Amino acid sequence: MMRDKPGSGSLRWLAFLSLAVAAVPIGWSWWSAAQPLPAPATSEQADAWTDATQLEAQMKPGTDDAALAEISAKIGAPITWNSGVSREETDVADVAVPAGADAQKILDQLRSDPRVEAADRVHFLKEPGNEAQEIRDAHPDTDFSANALDTDRWRPNDPRYKEQWNFQMVKAEEAWEVTKGKGAIVAVIDTGVAFKDTKIGKRARDFGDTQFVPGYDFVNRTDTPYDDQSHGTHVAGTIAESTNNNEGVAGLAFEAKIMPLKVLSASGSGRTNDIAEAIRWAADHGANVINMSLGGPFPDNLMSSACEYAHKKGVTIVCAAGNSGREGVGYPAAYKECIAVSAVGPKGDLSFYSSWGRQVAIAAPGGDKQVGGDAGGILQNTVVPGDDGKGVDDYYAFQGTSMASPHVAAVAALIVSQGVKNPDDVKAILQKSAVKKGPSEKYGAGILNAAAAVKLAAGTRDDGIARVWMVALLFGFNYFVWNMRRKKDSTIAAPFWGTAAFAFGLLFPDWLTGLLGQSSMFNLIGHSVLIPAALLVMGSNSKGERKLLGLMALGLTLHVGWEFLHNTTPFGPEIGFWQMLPWVGANLIIGVGMLISGLSAKD
Repeated sequence: MMRDKPGSGSLRWLAFLSLAVAAVPIGWSWWSAAQPLPAPATSEQADAWTDATQLEAQMKPGTDDAALAEISAKIGAPITWNSGVSREETDVADVAVPAGADAQKILDQLRSDPRVEAADRVHFLKEPGNEAQEIRDAHPDTDFSANALDTDRWRPNDPRYKEQWNFQMVKAEEAWEVTKGKGAIVAVIDTGVAFKDTKIGKRARDFGDTQFVPGYDFVNRTDTPYDDQSHGTHVAGTIAESTNNNEGVAGLAFEAKIMPLKVLSASGSGRTNDIAEAIRWAADHGANVINMSLGGPFPDNLMSSACEYAHKKGVTIVCAAGNSGREGVGYPAAYKECIAVSAVGPKGDLSFYSSWGRQVAIAAPGGDKQVGGDAGGILQNTVVPGDDGKGVDDYYAFQGTSMASPHVAAVAALIVSQGVKNPDDVKAILQKSAVKKGPSEKYGAGILNAAAAVKLAAGTRDDGIARVWMVALLFGFNYFVWNMRRKKDSTIAAPFWGTAAFAFGLLFPDWLTGLLGQSSMFNLIGHSVLIPAALLVMGSNSKGERKLLGLMALGLTLHVGWEFLHNTTPFGPEIGFWQMLPWVGANLIIGVGMLISGLSAKD
């Protein structure tokens, strides 16, 4: 008759208990991730948001002109590359629907072809207009121009900075004491940016010191993504307008670089094939963060595929939730790879126009002129096109979730500049550091807090460095002790296996988080001591094996406990304190139990 190893029966029960407790946050994480996307607009609205004459296709890498011609002949519709960079870089193709042809049949044929990664109808997206009620007469009853200015901190010398109540709200000055965004690249996928003098127009006056990297105009198929509408320049200004230059206003991450990508025309609208291509182009050309202050009510397969592609390449994607003034987050903001941003006004309340819904991750200043007139808008420099062809270069107070989104993108750039680049980690830091405000459907995790975000990012980075140094010192100490003892007894073996097991347990969570991201339920399972516990219960016979597993479990438990106490715990914010507390407690018990069992076991 088989007998349990000494202590293994109690440990088996501890393992079952820990599994049951772990199921709470794991189940919560799974349920949160499995929630359905918002319903698209009704079919009656489809005509206004869909191009009936064209389809779009994301071809798999390696598809050449000959393959495109072969597919074209098969479906009976001409296929061309979407832009000048499509064939060599992004593999996005357009399909023209012949007059009288069945567009759905052609689409089904495309989707069934093994050379096609994704296909859909071409949808129109736009910079979110004011679709809510008309703005009522404003009654400015508050002066927001000097909102919470802290005279003890460094403040840029831009003369109109005092009017940027939004930067005071997110505590920009405290964040700037840590970082100003150097080293991060933010792609602004929008109407373009007035980034230099061109034949179309002049560089915006307050962008002289702003750093740019090459972009692309997917509307006009040129290398000069100039803004002929004003929206994109205003958005880019919130992120990185030239700062401390005695001119105008400031940018929130003004040492970051802007990658201008034009996908919206002068009318403020664009096509999903261009937007999907721009997302992939940004990911392939070094963008750390993408801002998309645009959207529409219809999901789109190409855009979804592009967001997934960019996320896997380590790009944080920030999007405006929409300006419908009602429940229902637009696309691409609603995709799980994106950070959907709702808007608040100067008093921190949800702006009257802001869309809201379960997909909202965080809220940020977007302005609300019902609260404070023009003073309640977001003030930035931009060039508004004029009849003279030159436009009016001035400072304008805009409002919208379009204005809220770049605040979050800018703080994401600040986090990236601190060395935290995994998009799930960036999102978790943004949400954990937010100022709590409910309900979550309207404010997500709360209102953006740049100061807390960069400090949490720095703490996360420093904790990781400290753990590496701890392991190095442990190995050094072990070597010193072994070397001293070896002088007396040359047969003594090096005691490195125990240190290696403990080091693995201590450092494994950092590697796992970087690989899977904080919001992954597998990340949560992997951080648990359940894995070595299972190994122990299933068949570790020798005292040495049990001791090594116990040390590994101890390292894992110390890592998770430390991060939990310091609020840098490597899990997504959807797993709250009351889900985490019993989980950490149960794993601490089983980890200590394993170590004791290993030390007390007989060979």
